[in-house]
Amino acid sequence: MKSMMTLCMGMLLFVTGVMAQDNAPAAWDVKGEVRYKRRILEIKDQVWGWDLPAFKKRAIPDEYKNESAVVLAKHVDLRTFDDDHEIHRTVRVLLKINDKAALEAYSEFTFNQYELESMGQVLDPFDKFTTMNYVGVRIYKPDGKMREIYSDEAVVTEVDRRSKKVRKLAIPDLQVGDLVEYFLRSERYVNHQNAYTEELFVLGDEEPVMEYSVHVEAWKRVFALEYLAMNGAPDFKEDIDDQMMRLDLLVKNIPPQPVKLWMNPFRQIPMIRLHLCIGIRREMPGRRKEGTIYRNPNSLKVKGESRTELGNAVNMAGKATLPYLDEVNRQIKEYKKEHSNVTDEQLAAYIYYLVRYIGLYRVKPGDPIFVDQRRNYSRLNERYFLIYVNYLLEKNKVQADFIMVTPRYGPSQEQTFDTDDYSVVLKTKGNKPMFMSGEGIFSNAYYVPNQFEGQKAPVVKWGDAFAEEEIPLSPASANKQSEHYKISFGKSDLQQLEIERSSAVTGHFKPDIQRNLLLFEDYYDEERKALGIKESFMEEFADSKKNRSLAEEYRSAFDKARKEVKEAFFSEIKEQFDKAPESLDNYKVLKMGLRHTDPEVAYTTSFKMNGFMKKAGNNYILDAGKLIGSQMSIKPSQRERKADVHMPFARMFEYYIELNIPAGYTVEGADKLTRNIDNEWGSFIVTTDSKDGKLIIEVKKVYKSAIVPAAKWPLLLQMIDSAEEFQQQKVLLKKA
Repeated sequence: MKSMMTLCMGMLLFVTGVMAQDNAPAAWDVKGEVRYKRRILEIKDQVWGWDLPAFKKRAIPDEYKNESAVVLAKHVDLRTFDDDHEIHRTVRVLLKINDKAALEAYSEFTFNQYELESMGQVLDPFDKFTTMNYVGVRIYKPDGKMREIYSDEAVVTEVDRRSKKVRKLAIPDLQVGDLVEYFLRSERYVNHQNAYTEELFVLGDEEPVMEYSVHVEAWKRVFALEYLAMNGAPDFKEDIDDQMMRLDLLVKNIPPQPVKLWMNPFRQIPMIRLHLCIGIRREMPGRRKEGTIYRNPNSLKVKGESRTELGNAVNMAGKATLPYLDEVNRQIKEYKKEHSNVTDEQLAAYIYYLVRYIGLYRVKPGDPIFVDQRRNYSRLNERYFLIYVNYLLEKNKVQADFIMVTPRYGPSQEQTFDTDDYSVVLKTKGNKPMFMSGEGIFSNAYYVPNQFEGQKAPVVKWGDAFAEEEIPLSPASANKQSEHYKISFGKSDLQQLEIERSSAVTGHFKPDIQRNLLLFEDYYDEERKALGIKESFMEEFADSKKNRSLAEEYRSAFDKARKEVKEAFFSEIKEQFDKAPESLDNYKVLKMGLRHTDPEVAYTTSFKMNGFMKKAGNNYILDAGKLIGSQMSIKPSQRERKADVHMPFARMFEYYIELNIPAGYTVEGADKLTRNIDNEWGSFIVTTDSKDGKLIIEVKKVYKSAIVPAAKWPLLLQMIDSAEEFQQQKVLLKKA
């Protein structure tokens, strides 16, 4: 059961900073390195000494010789020791490098040498709050020569004693045709009675795997094991003796899967989820009996436990656990007084935005001062945020239901493993039901995060059987990026483009843009006024002798953030055009999209760009197709597909491009830009027109559905291929 303090703290923000690494290592670090070097010598002898026949094989089947890389053997070893709650996890892999892409992927290993597992502590190598990580690599050359490299040779790239120490291990002289054998060892402690380690054994990846083995060994007197085999994965072989519980698995000839191209591994790839947890003598909800192996737990039991947890938290909601409740109630009372004819839908939206404001926007004197883009990533605990909203809805006689939903890229509700598999959405009742989520600082009422769309989800009925709600999928038109470019050519240099750009995004495109481009000073003030809160925190601080200096500090921080946001706009342009602008002359946010009543984010930019025009004698060649940014390229190995396509969401891109033709030039080749691919799963349509000394290019690209059956993949490929071909198209500016 969640404590009352947890419920209260769930509404609060926690911000951490990064400590700069000194030139010389600190004493704690020097001491840790001495022991680290000794320990890795012990680990390498142990891991390389395992007698695993699969790691002695070198033959690659003919069907996989054209794969980028082939995993000949993979072994995962998880074990505990006596009563000290220590867990060692080792992954050992042997693979063949077949091309430059694999060469680049395995040319270096970036890893956290030390990781802090508990807030409120500091890194102290080898204590019970710090995870220790080790890496060892062997390179086998075709002529039989072998070289070894270990993590104590890696370069330190970051030290933050409140979280981690990061190192990068470069693999020199790695070449196509080499064999790479490496291990990753993690050593840590389980520190709390109800803590556990969750392991995920995924039987499918981009690379084929010839043999995949797993060995789990847990001390019977302390631990319990629980696992769920999903999507056709085999069960473990189980063994229990007087001291240990053991699980073993061996799977051979795992074919490659396009996991990086619109797959949903939790729904489409065989995998096994495992909990290794500290047991108790008698099983109870949320706890498992020590010395016991639980195979494939019932998902209905998990659903019931999740509802019980939610119900306990809902029942605790009240004045003692909900922060600032008196103030919130006064604000709602004032709103209802000023809006005597308010509807339930309007009141529900007001309550939602008020709780969002109290939790994420409002500033108090003791808060840390951070008003730049970091604040845009703030969020509240999803469950406790919605419990707060629901409490206020009930008090104001607005009815709503909790919906327990498994995110689309997680397990289905038929394959849930623990209560954390469920997220929570709130849905009001009435003529116009409103979905509410705790997605983040910019989440709107009526907004459903894309990971919940299309899911059949249980509606919580306290004490009764669950009802079921199917959360709708948003259409492509609801998730749109619109671009309008006015492009001129430099007067002194026709190879430089001068671009005036107007951009707008809706739906699931909004969060990234909002996090990257919005300023707290702006959205705080807009939302404060929308809620009818008369005095800003700056005015409040300025009127207080005690806090007057804080107002000055915030003013300075606001000014600094406003200067720094230029870099965010610069990066956004670079991402859109796949090139950095030569200069950024103007940038402005027109609409912030903070509410469902004005959901669009709109902004303008003016900048100069090189790299799109090339001189050819007296003429110029324009890379017209690249003006819409880089397009997806499908590799030969991805063109045949057996797995259904799972994209984040249906979406639409629209471009209206006006090219002012320089005096004395005409355009040739515009007709080659036109495209017209339109089928039930996607479309890519390009039209051109010439008028008033301008070349007009209109582009519309639509992914019509988030989920596409594998049998329809060729139709989606038509659109993707057409867009890629368009990207290569050029027009000629010919001297008259």
